[in-house]
Order: sequence, then structure tokens, then C-alpha cells
Amino acid sequence: MPRLILLLYRALIFVAVWPLCLAARNHPNFKGTLRQRLAWTLSPVPRGDLVWFHGASLGEVKALAGPIAAVRTRRPRVVICLSAMTAAGRQAAAGLDGVDLILPMPFDAGWIMRRMLRHLAPRALVIAETEIWPNMLVAARAAGIPVALVNARLTPKSFARYRLVKGFVARLLENVRILATAEDNAGRFRALGATDVRVTGNVKFDAMPGLHPERVQALRESLGAGARPVFVAGSIREGEERAVMEAVAAARREVPDLFCIVAPRHHDRIPCVADEARRHGIAWAPRSAPDGKADLLILDTMGELFDLYGVARAAFVGGSLVDLGGQNILEPIAWGVPTLHGPHMGNFLWALAVMRDYTREVADAAGLAEALVDVIRHPEAHAERARAARAALEGAKGATARVADELLKMIPA
Repeated sequence: MPRLILLLYRALIFVAVWPLCLAARNHPNFKGTLRQRLAWTLSPVPRGDLVWFHGASLGEVKALAGPIAAVRTRRPRVVICLSAMTAAGRQAAAGLDGVDLILPMPFDAGWIMRRMLRHLAPRALVIAETEIWPNMLVAARAAGIPVALVNARLTPKSFARYRLVKGFVARLLENVRILATAEDNAGRFRALGATDVRVTGNVKFDAMPGLHPERVQALRESLGAGARPVFVAGSIREGEERAVMEAVAAARREVPDLFCIVAPRHHDRIPCVADEARRHGIAWAPRSAPDGKADLLILDTMGELFDLYGVARAAFVGGSLVDLGGQNILEPIAWGVPTLHGPHMGNFLWALAVMRDYTREVADAAGLAEALVDVIRHPEAHAERARAARAALEGAKGATARVADELLKMIPA
């Protein structure tokens, strides 16, 4: 049965590749990359022991940054190749130190993967999270190339789908080292037939930026907030603007000196936030031109949100009042700031699993306003929970070193 499924998969890929090339040739993720994805154009490979890392998109590439740096530091002569499916992933890869070769992910056809592996001749193949590409794994096994899934996770929904073809998946993972983020994920891989499964933790906990209190003090002075309590609503997504501004308006009726910063996840939503501020009668200004009379700043600059969380008395992390999977709750937690979020945190369950006892979930604008007022009025009651959250974050770190240890065992010295 596993062989039959593989044959059917290969037939499907063979048929699908050519229409996909035609349909996607102008898509931003595929434009200018089709010849490489088909292994018709092969990039020059630097000399040395090459390790091929693969991350699907931006998040996965970021997750690989720490292990890549750790492997490169401890084995300087290793050549690092990093592939990504999306343009955003490849752009992020270009910003990483120590990456020697960046490629678009080849199409998972047997002849393409065999040709690519012969060309790259990697000493190991390292795949982020749950990118199970059958022909890639089969070709790597046939070539004797060790494979690892790092930061491996498997949601219950994905597990249910893979279980339908358990024998096939077990065969694919037969010689793959699974470095799982947590025991629940490890258990799901074992239930699918994987035998080399180890729990190394989640490298994303190690990926937090460093804290720079001196920058935070300078930021506070530049905001025009004075000694007022500051609330930061970060990474607000489409559909949340009205609820967040309703909460801000309601909270300011209870705490009139509250100073607020709202950071839309995408800058094209800034006009919507501004319209909501006007509708609620809140004096606002753009962050790029702060006004001493403003009670709210709309973040229109880049790269400041993390440090702005350090200014906050309370923070809300968006993408979570609407069903968009949430955003990174660890950023305000790293500063020891009481952190609020909505119920929709599907993309960050790995963080919530560690932080669930320390954050506060709100369901709507009224709940957000109530929680915000409570934090501002009773800071000491929330300070201990915030300190515990920060300690839990520090305790969750260390996965990058453990992952690097496992990878170096696979790469001949």
C-alpha cells in the first residue's frame, strides 16, 4: 500500500507541475524561479560540507536562524544552503548571517529532487516544522543523506489527516530524526510510526530580540506621554480596529490620562484606525510626527513595536479578536508587561501552552476595556503574574543549543 500511494503521488505531481508552472509564473512567490524549481538551472555550489536547510516561509526561516547560526559557529567550514517556498522566506534568508546559498524550494517531483540532491550533495537535510515532501524524503534516503525535522510539530488536525495514510507516512519517516517542540507533538509523530523522535523544545523561544532598556527610555521621552500610563495594542489585524478603539475609548473614560499606541499589523490599515479614533473623539497623531496634545499614537514607523512594548503598563496582542491565528504574545511578556489577547491564537498555541497561566484572554471590546482598566488601576496585582510569565519565557529557552547538538551528530566532522 505505501508503494502504491507513492506511485499515485508521483503521477499526480507529474501531471500537476506543468499547469502549475503556467498558472504561477507571475505569482510573487514563483516569478523568476521556475527554472530553478524544475532543476533546469542549477546554482553554483560553494566548496565544502553542505547542509541543506529548508523552511516553507517567513516563520519557518526565522525558526531556522538560530540552529543555522549555532551549527555555523561550532562547525565554521560547513556550507549552509537555505531554501524557501515563498518570496518572503527567501528575503528573510538573505538577511541571515552565515547562509551561503539561497534557493527556491524545488517542486517535489522525483526526477527534480534526485537531480537537486546530486547537485548539492548535502551531508544532511534539515527541514523546519512539518514539511513532509514524499519525493524529497525518498530521494534523500536513497542517496544515504540523513534527514531531520527540527522544531517539529503536528497539530491534532494534521495528525488526523496523516493517520489516514499512516503506513505511507511511517515509511517516509523511517530514517528521519524528529526533533519535536514538545511531548504532545512527539507522541503524534510516534503514533504515525516515526521511531527516532526526541523532544528538544521550541527554538522560537530563543529567537526573541535582546532587551535594550536605554532605548526604551529614549522612546518614552519621544512619545510625548510624560508620566502617563501607556497601553500598547500591537499587530492589530483587519477587522479588529473598531473593537480595539471602542476598548480604548471605554478605558479612557475610566482612566482619563491613559496614553495609547495602536500598531496595525499592515500599514494600509492605518487610515481605518485613524477613522475609528476620530469616530470616538480621540485626539491622535502618527508616530512619525508625535503631537503633545495627542492621547493616541498610530504606529506608522518600522521596527519599533518590540521596544514600545517596553514602555507599556499593559499590552494587547492583535490578530486574536478575529479568527486570524493571533500574533506573538512573547514580545510584551519579554518586557514583563501584563499581556492581553483574544480567543483566536491558533498560530501561537506553542507559546500559549507555556504562557496560558500568565496571560489574560478577552473576548471582545468590552472585555478588553475591562481588563485594561483593571491592569492600570491595580498594577501590583498584575506585576507578580507578569514577572512569572517572564521567568517562564526564560525557562523555555535553550532549544537552539539542543537542536544544534543533534544536528552536529548527523554531520560528519
